[in-house]
Amino acid sequence: MLRQIFTPTPQSPTFPVTVPDEWYGMDVEIIAFPVSHLNSRNNNTNLVKEQRQQKEEIRKKYSFSRNGYRFDREEANNYE
Repeated sequence: MLRQIFTPTPQSPTFPVTVPDEWYGMDVEIIAFPVSHLNSRNNNTNLVKEQRQQKEEIRKKYSFSRNGYRFDREEANNYE
């Protein structure tokens, strides 16, 4: 994998991509998208906190312990 981050300017709208010699003759895919929002540690921290909170809310909503349910192995194995 090769990752190259750059900042385009009006004076340099194109950029060179240098690939390893082992990749010559192979099909190579280049994907470009802005990553400024990903580089911000504060935004990442907030995103992680938000995702954890959402997962916790879902877990609480569907938790058996919230309803007083407790798994009874003896009852589960009683086939009579």
